[in-house]
Amino acid sequence: MSQGHTPIDELDDGMDYFDDGFISSPRANALRSRLLEWAFCPDDLDREELLDCATVMIMDSAACVDLKLQLGRVRKFVKILESAYYDNPYHNFHHAIDVTQCTFYILHTLGMFNKTGPRRSSLRSPAETTFPLHTILRPTDVMALIIASLCHDLGHPGLNNAFMVRARTQLAELYNDQSVLENFHAACFSMVMSYYFTDFVLPRRDNMQQQNSHVTSFDYEEFRRIAVHAILATDMARHFEFIGKCKAQYERFVSGSNLPLTAQQHEAERAQLAASILKCADISNIVRPFNISQRWTQRLNNEITLQGNIEESLGLSRTIVVDTANVPASQIAFYETCGRPLFNAVADLVPELRYMPDQLENNIRNWNFIKNNQKVPEIPYGLKHSSTYDLSISTRAGSTDSAPDFLPTRSLAPLPFATSTTSTTVENSSLANYTLHAGGNLSAISVGNETDDDFAASRCLPQDGASAAARMFASTGVPSPPQTQHSATATSS
Repeated sequence: MSQGHTPIDELDDGMDYFDDGFISSPRANALRSRLLEWAFCPDDLDREELLDCATVMIMDSAACVDLKLQLGRVRKFVKILESAYYDNPYHNFHHAIDVTQCTFYILHTLGMFNKTGPRRSSLRSPAETTFPLHTILRPTDVMALIIASLCHDLGHPGLNNAFMVRARTQLAELYNDQSVLENFHAACFSMVMSYYFTDFVLPRRDNMQQQNSHVTSFDYEEFRRIAVHAILATDMARHFEFIGKCKAQYERFVSGSNLPLTAQQHEAERAQLAASILKCADISNIVRPFNISQRWTQRLNNEITLQGNIEESLGLSRTIVVDTANVPASQIAFYETCGRPLFNAVADLVPELRYMPDQLENNIRNWNFIKNNQKVPEIPYGLKHSSTYDLSISTRAGSTDSAPDFLPTRSLAPLPFATSTTSTTVENSSLANYTLHAGGNLSAISVGNETDDDFAASRCLPQDGASAAARMFASTGVPSPPQTQHSATATSS
């Protein structure tokens, strides 16, 4: 991230059709229908559609707290967030949109959007859920979780906490080697919110009172407290500690030992539940339909391989070695060791989210099938066969068996006002090969019209030398290895 901040009014909106009617326009509704599919994949959307998806989710969440935001300003705010993500193979703006969509979907599953009217309502209301979420979560939490999801990896360098500590980076020293990146992301979130959101996106208090005298003032401190707590909870080093907190929360509500809640207890339970939602969303790629999940596996392994290359260039051993000969086994181990305990603990607490561990088990079956048969199942476990979609080419081939269907099956017609139909996705034939031989030869993996070389992956380090790496190292204090020293000036993404 740059040293200073760009005046938000200087950003080009570029949205001629973006007016006060957009949020209820056919385009917004078409995007909303995609956002309410569990088989959502950012690769299916172009940049303008991704920006609009983020805008729709922010606007819908703002409506939960009766905030009427100016769409053009929200759009510019989303561009600020996009510019704060590097083009890493995994931790990039696509990941931010994916995590936010998962949070959006979960909150719809829990009926938290019903207050915003029929146009943006889910099929459930809080009264229909078995867990009294309406007494725990508040409308402010909906907005806090949506924006926290968009911001949860701001400035991520594509390197993990172990690397940051071993390389003795400035960030590791600043945060005393504790949750280095999560603290950095939370600080970036606070900075971006302070620079742009509170002064630019949020309506002035006097304007809010003029628009609607009965609306209570938006409590930014409450909003920020929930968001920061949720972002810090995404540290995988504290994964099992967090699972223990989920189980303890479940036991408290089953036994009723914490009822009735005092104000202080309510705040603690609320923060824990909100953190559980973002925590699940952050690693939700392992509980997506398998043909989407394996795409994220490829991206993550690419990023791990690139980190290893940087480590070796600095004279360090590789923190993580991608087992190119046995990807299915490594995936099964992560799913069973890290994924299963988390998603089961959260589903025990909130049974409406049982579709996530159900799909996790289907994906474990898929990886076991690949391990035993050296090929991908013709129709992966957990997918509904549909004549509407071609399973071989579409990531939207089918939803999971247990994920709730919010909307009727949509048509395959292009989105209204779609600016592009191109998609930088890896064909399933490459995916199937990669699933068996991940990371063995990065140069053989084609991403759209781009090709990765052994260090400067096109989605991480631009081939032309435009220094995404220089920006990455400058922002995190990572010593720049020889391969990343470019003379070209850094350009904003």
